[in-house]
Amino acid sequence: MLPLRIRRLVAPLCAAPLVAALLLGCAGGQPPAVATLPQGESWGEDRRAAFHFAPQGSLLIPAAWFMALERADAPGLFAAPDNLARFGFLRATGNAAARANPLGLPIGFAVEPEARPGDGPWLGLTCAACHTNEVQARGQRFRIEGAPAMLDFDRFGQALDAAVQATAGDPARLERMRDRLRGADDAGFTTRFTAFATTSAALWQVQRPALASGPGRVDALGQIINALAVVQLGEPRNARPPAAPTSFPFLWTTPDQDWVQWAPIAGNPIARNAGQVLGVFGHAVLAPPAAPGGNPRFSSSVRFADLHAIEQWLRRLEAPRWPEAAFGAIDPRLWERGQQVVQRDCVGCHNDPAAPRLTAPELSVLGRRFILTGAVPQREIGTDSAYTAALARRTVLTARAADLFDGRAEVPAVDFMATMVELVLRHGLAGLALSPAAQADYFGGRLVPPPPGAPPGTPPEPWHATEARVVSLKAGPLLGLWATGPFLHNGSVATLDELLGPVANRRTRFWTGSRELDLERLGFVSEEAPGLFPFDTTLPGNGNGGHDHPLPDDERRAVLEYLKDPLRFPVGAPHAAR
Repeated sequence: MLPLRIRRLVAPLCAAPLVAALLLGCAGGQPPAVATLPQGESWGEDRRAAFHFAPQGSLLIPAAWFMALERADAPGLFAAPDNLARFGFLRATGNAAARANPLGLPIGFAVEPEARPGDGPWLGLTCAACHTNEVQARGQRFRIEGAPAMLDFDRFGQALDAAVQATAGDPARLERMRDRLRGADDAGFTTRFTAFATTSAALWQVQRPALASGPGRVDALGQIINALAVVQLGEPRNARPPAAPTSFPFLWTTPDQDWVQWAPIAGNPIARNAGQVLGVFGHAVLAPPAAPGGNPRFSSSVRFADLHAIEQWLRRLEAPRWPEAAFGAIDPRLWERGQQVVQRDCVGCHNDPAAPRLTAPELSVLGRRFILTGAVPQREIGTDSAYTAALARRTVLTARAADLFDGRAEVPAVDFMATMVELVLRHGLAGLALSPAAQADYFGGRLVPPPPGAPPGTPPEPWHATEARVVSLKAGPLLGLWATGPFLHNGSVATLDELLGPVANRRTRFWTGSRELDLERLGFVSEEAPGLFPFDTTLPGNGNGGHDHPLPDDERRAVLEYLKDPLRFPVGAPHAAR
């Protein structure tokens, strides 16, 4: 449930006529409930709702403005459920969601607690926007927490900005918006909204991708670098169109993995999550304040305590188990054969799902051990190189932040990103006055990096973004893959069946955005249908080559059976377990 302070801030919005006309109402009817799967004892209705709507410091738009904004391309309000569903957002259901989400918005939106004078509380996005999905097959539908969403993030952002620009440039639209807001009939509203429209246009121009990503993908690191090096630093010469979209990763086991991103360059969870907030509408002061009295350098909107709480919740999130009653029983003999093939061919890179290899406890100040994820050089795995090349080759101008880089005018983009996130993190944690033990917990038990200006020879910490890791790709755990397609880091292979077969047999064109599972090939139904996105593997960044380890038909079918649920049977004794 939202804290009382936040509920008081949003109460006027719920009372406004726009909500009744727009959504289901603050406590109105709910769409039919979707079934859930067991994903950990603590992941009940309240935990799910908290994850879906917890504020993190993302400042997208004043909440009241979002609720009152009209679409640019058709009649109706932008926040209407049917409109947001076009981009892949999921409707929230249940009493806990209604309490945590008084505006009745889809999963992944959050009202930020701090109101700004004249604008009220702001709206932002949460982790759940990109990491919650629903799957369906045989007439049954399940919500999967932590699964890659079917959100088309880029198209949503461009449509939102189009709505903002259409309103700012049309006095009639502005007047209708003012009427919906009721309290915004002062002369200052038009000035504030026009200024916001200018900022919005600049933001979304910088983040406009060179290639349409489609549902379930975004060039996250490219957009984070743009947010930091262009928007927050105020240096337009650093702008580069995001051009290497990757699939949203799944979240189960992520707090226990040594590395998380597709390029294994971030281990510290609070730094990783803070970087995500800064890339998705968070604000930070990266250059020295232009005038006395400004916000301190490295201050930000990031809500570090909330990010830490979310990470603790995710430590208890389990992979979804294949629902045999709904989707069909797993054949134990075929499963056993698949397990043997995986042990023979796959666990060297992907680790063993049932008994994973772990890091040494001395690599953690808390003695924790983490799942070893393979870091395979891109040249060896042979998949599309756009993502790793974008990270390895991009540089940024340091501009007013040159003092942080020994006066260098230009530095590698990865170094810039890591330095800025670290300094924002240090500033934020200093404000929390954490004990050493609590700070170690925020860092997930990882060893912390030496502070800026540490004397030469200071030993590097083990979770460092080395050059070798920048041009590598992570071979992650094999749990819950049936709910995570398409496959490879860039989502260029529609099904696991195709991924495990000859590269020449992979489709060069398929459609994404469906939530209907392909129960035979493991992935989502990917044939052409209205409303789906055409994925063309011949376009830059979309190549479907690499991971060339084709299996004979019989072994491939066995591995697919095993990957439905690698934990289904006790190791070595599936027949007895059945």
